[in-house]
Amino acid sequence: MAAMDASNSRFRRGAVVPARVGLVKKRTWSTRFEMRSPRFTMRLSEVPSVSAVQ
Repeated sequence: MAAMDASNSRFRRGAVVPARVGLVKKRTWSTRFEMRSPRFTMRLSEVPSVSAVQ
């Protein structure tokens, strides 16, 4: 925050802002909760794994 405050005082107020600022207003998409899977957990056997080939 100190670096952000220093940059804003040097350049101008609002020159550096957190990434989240203004995102909600510009967002045109939304989560479709009806498209979610009804399962809240998963089986360990369903987790993809990668094996190293040498």
